[in-house]
Amino acid sequence: MGLGDMLGKAAGALGGGEFDFASKMGELGVDPSMLQGLDIDAAKSMIEEKGFDLSMLDSLGLNIDDLIAKFTGGGA
Repeated sequence: MGLGDMLGKAAGALGGGEFDFASKMGELGVDPSMLQGLDIDAAKSMIEEKGFDLSMLDSLGLNIDDLIAKFTGGGA
């Protein structure tokens, strides 16, 4: 299951409706492949520089580091 699918399911389970993180990143000009090989902090910075507020995911109770690690290929 991809990160976007996981986030959509998590947001839906928490009453937040469907949310596709990968799609949202694409709208902001971030291709998930751009995050490959980056460490978690660098990936977070890139995503936030493009205008995505990661605190929204935190407010859903999601572990942002674990979710971003799915794209970077690394671990927290």
